[in-house]
Amino acid sequence: MIKLYRRTSRLILVLLQLAFVTAIFYDVLNEFSVLVFIGIIGFLALFSLVKMAHESHEKPTKSCILILFVTLGALFTFIINLKLDTGPVIAAAFIGTLASFTSTFFRNKENKIIKEIPPAIYCGTFVGMTSANIGAAYWFIILSSFIAGILFVLATNTFVGVGGKLGTLAFGGVAFVFLLSLIIR
Repeated sequence: MIKLYRRTSRLILVLLQLAFVTAIFYDVLNEFSVLVFIGIIGFLALFSLVKMAHESHEKPTKSCILILFVTLGALFTFIINLKLDTGPVIAAAFIGTLASFTSTFFRNKENKIIKEIPPAIYCGTFVGMTSANIGAAYWFIILSSFIAGILFVLATNTFVGVGGKLGTLAFGGVAFVFLLSLIIR
């Protein structure tokens, strides 16, 4: 059964990338069916990740802490990018480098949650790199990083050994909030 979930997760990774391409075509075609397609793919991705999370039996406290660190990573990256005008790549690199040193500040380095904090922050930096044309408001970054944090927690046992996991999860959070904002408008 676990192999089925992993295969499904990889399929969803491909579908998310297809959704990105579809979003590009939506700008050109401007059809409602494209939004429906992206919504269905997002729902299927979330469903698959929720099913996988039920098998991992994560502690709720650990999940909340990781979601918080994804959100903090996104906010700090976004603030540094906007206020210091460094550019998104430099801001993300700076926050990611700081995150890599978090385990040296804690005495109990064997704790599993301490080992998962740097990837959570780095996932948030991808959200914080969002273009100001797409999400220039703090609420957009906070909501996107919260969704990406939930996806990060749910994808703990998925996409293992597959490159691009953190960026894809961040993309999923930003795409979901962007889609939501389009539907609300």
